[in-house]
Amino acid sequence: MTILCYDATWEGFLTTVFDGYGKEISIRREGSETSLFPTERIPSDPVKAGRVEKGMGKIAPDFAETAYMAWLSELNGVEDDIMRLLTLGFTLKRDPRCDMSNPVVTAVNKASKQTGWERQRMLQFVRFTQTPEGIYVADIEPNSNVLALIAGHFHGRFNDQRLLIRDLRRRLVLVSQQSGWFIRELELSEEIPPLPKDGAFEDLWRGYFHTISNPARQNLKLQQKFIPLRYREHLTEFKSGTARQD
Repeated sequence: MTILCYDATWEGFLTTVFDGYGKEISIRREGSETSLFPTERIPSDPVKAGRVEKGMGKIAPDFAETAYMAWLSELNGVEDDIMRLLTLGFTLKRDPRCDMSNPVVTAVNKASKQTGWERQRMLQFVRFTQTPEGIYVADIEPNSNVLALIAGHFHGRFNDQRLLIRDLRRRLVLVSQQSGWFIRELELSEEIPPLPKDGAFEDLWRGYFHTISNPARQNLKLQQKFIPLRYREHLTEFKSGTARQD
Protein backbone atom coordinates (compact mmCIF):
# COMPACT_ATOMS: atom_id res chain seq x y z
CA MET A 1 0.00 0.00 0.00
CA THR A 2 1.28 3.44 -0.99
CA ILE A 3 -0.17 6.75 0.17
CA LEU A 4 -0.53 9.25 -2.67
CA CYS A 5 -0.64 12.81 -1.39
CA TYR A 6 -2.04 15.70 -3.45
CA ASP A 7 -2.35 19.47 -3.08
CA ALA A 8 -5.99 19.51 -1.88
CA THR A 9 -7.33 20.80 -5.20
CA TRP A 10 -9.83 19.04 -7.47
CA GLU A 11 -7.29 19.08 -10.29
CA GLY A 12 -4.70 17.59 -7.96
CA PHE A 13 -7.10 14.85 -6.90
CA LEU A 14 -7.91 13.90 -10.50
CA THR A 15 -4.18 13.82 -11.28
CA THR A 16 -3.70 11.43 -8.37
CA VAL A 17 -6.52 9.24 -9.68
CA PHE A 18 -4.74 9.11 -13.05
CA ASP A 19 -1.37 8.16 -11.54
CA GLY A 20 -2.84 5.71 -9.04
CA TYR A 21 -5.30 3.89 -11.28
CA GLY A 22 -4.90 0.14 -11.12
CA LYS A 23 -2.47 0.30 -8.18
CA GLU A 24 -2.86 -0.52 -4.51
CA ILE A 25 -2.96 3.02 -3.18
CA SER A 26 -4.75 5.31 -0.76
CA ILE A 27 -5.26 9.02 -1.45
CA ARG A 28 -4.74 11.78 1.11
CA ARG A 29 -4.68 15.58 1.04
CA GLU A 30 -1.49 17.38 1.95
CA GLY A 31 -1.27 17.84 5.69
CA SER A 32 -3.52 14.88 6.51
CA GLU A 33 -1.16 12.03 5.64
CA THR A 34 -0.16 10.17 8.80
CA SER A 35 0.72 6.60 7.97
CA LEU A 36 3.40 3.96 8.31
CA PHE A 37 3.03 3.25 4.59
CA PRO A 38 5.29 4.89 1.99
CA THR A 39 4.05 8.34 0.91
CA GLU A 40 4.40 9.81 -2.56
CA ARG A 41 3.47 13.41 -3.40
CA ILE A 42 1.73 13.84 -6.74
CA PRO A 43 2.09 17.22 -8.50
CA SER A 44 -1.03 18.60 -10.13
CA ASP A 45 -1.21 18.08 -13.89
CA PRO A 46 -4.09 19.66 -15.87
CA VAL A 47 -3.63 17.27 -18.81
CA LYS A 48 -3.97 14.16 -16.64
CA ALA A 49 -6.84 15.70 -14.71
CA GLY A 50 -8.63 16.53 -17.96
CA ARG A 51 -8.30 12.95 -19.20
CA VAL A 52 -9.87 11.61 -16.01
CA GLU A 53 -12.71 14.12 -16.21
CA LYS A 54 -13.31 13.22 -19.85
CA GLY A 55 -13.40 9.54 -18.88
CA MET A 56 -16.00 10.25 -16.20
CA GLY A 57 -18.17 11.92 -18.83
CA LYS A 58 -18.17 8.67 -20.81
CA ILE A 59 -19.47 6.77 -17.78
CA ALA A 60 -22.39 9.21 -17.33
CA PRO A 61 -22.93 12.90 -18.12
CA ASP A 62 -23.36 13.81 -14.44
CA PHE A 63 -20.78 11.41 -13.02
CA ALA A 64 -18.13 14.11 -12.59
CA GLU A 65 -20.61 16.32 -10.75
CA THR A 66 -21.41 13.56 -8.25
CA ALA A 67 -17.72 12.88 -7.69
CA TYR A 68 -16.95 16.59 -7.29
CA MET A 69 -19.76 17.15 -4.79
CA ALA A 70 -18.61 14.11 -2.81
CA TRP A 71 -15.02 15.38 -2.84
CA LEU A 72 -16.15 18.76 -1.49
CA SER A 73 -17.67 17.01 1.53
CA GLU A 74 -14.12 16.44 2.83
CA LEU A 75 -15.32 13.37 4.72
CA ASN A 76 -12.60 11.09 6.00
CA GLY A 77 -11.71 8.55 3.30
CA VAL A 78 -13.94 10.09 0.63
CA GLU A 79 -11.07 10.22 -1.89
CA ASP A 80 -10.63 6.45 -1.66
CA ASP A 81 -14.38 5.91 -2.05
CA ILE A 82 -14.46 8.09 -5.17
CA MET A 83 -11.43 6.25 -6.55
CA ARG A 84 -13.14 2.88 -6.01
CA LEU A 85 -16.31 4.10 -7.68
CA LEU A 86 -14.37 5.47 -10.65
CA THR A 87 -12.45 2.21 -10.98
CA LEU A 88 -15.74 0.31 -10.92
CA GLY A 89 -17.23 2.56 -13.58
CA PHE A 90 -14.18 2.34 -15.85
CA THR A 91 -14.10 -1.44 -15.44
CA LEU A 92 -17.81 -2.00 -16.10
CA LYS A 93 -17.91 0.76 -18.75
CA ARG A 94 -21.26 1.90 -17.39
CA ASP A 95 -22.66 3.95 -14.54
CA PRO A 96 -22.18 1.95 -11.30
CA ARG A 97 -24.39 4.26 -9.22
CA CYS A 98 -27.51 2.23 -9.99
CA ASP A 99 -26.24 -0.54 -7.69
CA MET A 100 -27.44 0.89 -4.39
CA SER A 101 -26.42 -2.30 -2.56
CA ASN A 102 -22.76 -1.46 -3.16
CA PRO A 103 -21.31 0.26 -0.04
CA VAL A 104 -18.99 2.40 -2.19
CA VAL A 105 -21.97 3.75 -4.15
CA THR A 106 -23.77 4.47 -0.88
CA ALA A 107 -20.75 6.25 0.59
CA VAL A 108 -20.18 8.51 -2.44
CA ASN A 109 -23.87 9.34 -2.78
CA LYS A 110 -24.06 10.18 0.92
CA ALA A 111 -21.03 12.48 0.67
CA SER A 112 -22.44 14.19 -2.42
CA LYS A 113 -25.81 14.76 -0.74
CA GLN A 114 -24.12 16.17 2.37
CA THR A 115 -22.44 18.83 0.23
CA GLY A 116 -25.75 19.62 -1.44
CA TRP A 117 -27.49 20.03 1.92
CA GLU A 118 -24.68 22.19 3.25
CA ARG A 119 -24.83 24.41 0.17
CA GLN A 120 -28.56 24.89 0.65
CA ARG A 121 -28.12 25.75 4.31
CA MET A 122 -25.42 28.29 3.56
CA LEU A 123 -27.78 30.02 1.12
CA GLN A 124 -30.19 30.36 4.02
CA PHE A 125 -27.86 30.99 6.95
CA VAL A 126 -25.34 33.56 5.68
CA ARG A 127 -25.70 36.79 7.71
CA PHE A 128 -23.81 39.88 6.59
CA THR A 129 -22.43 42.62 8.81
CA GLN A 130 -21.60 46.04 7.42
CA THR A 131 -18.14 47.31 8.28
CA PRO A 132 -17.28 51.01 8.70
CA GLU A 133 -15.73 50.86 5.21
CA GLY A 134 -19.10 49.89 3.73
CA ILE A 135 -18.12 46.28 2.98
CA TYR A 136 -20.58 43.52 3.82
CA VAL A 137 -18.86 40.59 5.55
CA ALA A 138 -20.19 37.22 6.74
CA ASP A 139 -18.56 34.30 8.55
CA ILE A 140 -19.41 30.66 7.97
CA GLU A 141 -18.02 27.30 9.14
CA PRO A 142 -19.70 24.67 6.93
CA ASN A 143 -18.91 20.98 7.20
CA SER A 144 -18.37 20.81 3.42
CA ASN A 145 -16.30 23.15 1.27
CA VAL A 146 -19.19 24.97 -0.40
CA LEU A 147 -17.78 28.47 -0.83
CA ALA A 148 -17.39 28.10 -4.60
CA LEU A 149 -20.90 26.63 -4.86
CA ILE A 150 -22.59 29.63 -3.23
CA ALA A 151 -20.41 32.32 -4.80
CA GLY A 152 -22.50 32.76 -7.94
CA HIS A 153 -25.70 33.15 -5.94
CA PHE A 154 -24.44 35.97 -3.74
CA HIS A 155 -22.52 37.71 -6.50
CA GLY A 156 -25.57 37.62 -8.75
CA ARG A 157 -27.91 39.03 -6.12
CA PHE A 158 -25.56 41.68 -4.76
CA ASN A 159 -23.24 42.46 -7.65
CA ASP A 160 -23.45 46.20 -6.89
CA GLN A 161 -21.99 45.63 -3.41
CA ARG A 162 -18.60 44.64 -2.08
CA LEU A 163 -18.98 41.32 -0.24
CA LEU A 164 -16.70 39.05 1.74
CA ILE A 165 -17.73 35.59 2.94
CA ARG A 166 -15.10 34.07 5.20
CA ASP A 167 -14.90 30.32 5.68
CA LEU A 168 -13.20 30.28 9.07
CA ARG A 169 -12.70 26.51 9.11
CA ARG A 170 -10.69 26.46 5.88
CA ARG A 171 -9.31 30.01 5.99
CA LEU A 172 -10.85 30.81 2.62
CA VAL A 173 -12.42 34.13 1.63
CA LEU A 174 -14.92 34.73 -1.14
CA VAL A 175 -14.37 38.24 -2.53
CA SER A 176 -17.27 39.57 -4.59
CA GLN A 177 -17.34 42.92 -6.37
CA GLN A 178 -18.87 44.41 -9.51
CA SER A 179 -16.13 43.09 -11.76
CA GLY A 180 -16.57 39.49 -10.58
CA TRP A 181 -15.70 37.17 -7.73
CA PHE A 182 -12.77 35.03 -6.65
CA ILE A 183 -11.71 32.91 -3.69
CA ARG A 184 -8.41 33.37 -1.94
CA GLU A 185 -6.72 31.32 0.74
CA LEU A 186 -5.46 33.18 3.78
CA GLU A 187 -1.86 32.73 4.81
CA LEU A 188 -1.30 31.20 8.23
CA SER A 189 0.27 34.46 9.34
CA GLU A 190 -2.82 36.48 8.38
CA GLU A 191 -5.18 37.30 11.20
CA ILE A 192 -8.95 37.16 10.71
CA PRO A 193 -10.35 40.27 12.42
CA PRO A 194 -13.62 39.75 14.34
CA LEU A 195 -16.79 41.21 12.87
CA PRO A 196 -18.64 44.11 14.52
CA LYS A 197 -21.24 42.73 16.94
CA ASP A 198 -23.68 45.63 17.15
CA GLY A 199 -24.73 48.40 14.84
CA ALA A 200 -27.73 49.76 13.00
CA PHE A 201 -27.55 46.96 10.42
CA GLU A 202 -27.54 44.22 13.08
CA ASP A 203 -30.28 45.90 15.13
CA LEU A 204 -32.47 46.14 12.05
CA TRP A 205 -32.01 42.41 11.38
CA ARG A 206 -32.76 41.43 14.99
CA GLY A 207 -35.75 43.76 15.08
CA TYR A 208 -37.17 42.08 11.98
CA PHE A 209 -36.99 38.64 13.61
CA HIS A 210 -38.48 39.99 16.84
CA THR A 211 -41.38 41.51 14.89
CA ILE A 212 -42.29 38.33 13.02
CA SER A 213 -41.88 36.04 16.05
CA ASN A 214 -44.94 34.69 17.84
CA PRO A 215 -44.16 33.54 21.42
CA ALA A 216 -47.44 31.64 21.57
CA ARG A 217 -46.27 29.38 18.75
CA GLN A 218 -42.69 28.93 19.91
CA ASN A 219 -41.42 25.39 19.28
CA LEU A 220 -37.76 25.04 20.23
CA LYS A 221 -37.50 21.42 19.09
CA LEU A 222 -38.78 22.27 15.62
CA GLN A 223 -36.57 25.36 15.54
CA GLN A 224 -33.47 23.27 16.20
CA LYS A 225 -34.49 20.92 13.40
CA PHE A 226 -34.59 23.71 10.84
CA ILE A 227 -31.74 25.78 12.33
CA PRO A 228 -29.26 23.35 13.96
CA LEU A 229 -27.26 24.70 16.88
CA ARG A 230 -23.93 24.45 15.05
CA TYR A 231 -24.95 27.24 12.65
CA ARG A 232 -26.14 29.73 15.25
CA GLU A 233 -22.79 31.17 16.25
CA HIS A 234 -22.80 33.20 13.03
CA LEU A 235 -26.53 34.01 12.86
CA THR A 236 -27.24 37.61 13.87
CA GLU A 237 -30.70 36.84 15.26
CA PHE A 238 -29.22 34.40 17.80
CA LYS A 239 -26.51 36.77 19.03
CA SER A 240 -26.98 39.07 21.99
CA GLY A 241 -27.79 42.61 21.04
CA THR A 242 -30.13 45.49 21.65
CA ALA A 243 -33.14 43.64 20.25
CA ARG A 244 -34.82 40.96 22.32
CA GLN A 245 -34.10 37.34 21.36
CA ASP A 246 -36.96 34.83 21.05
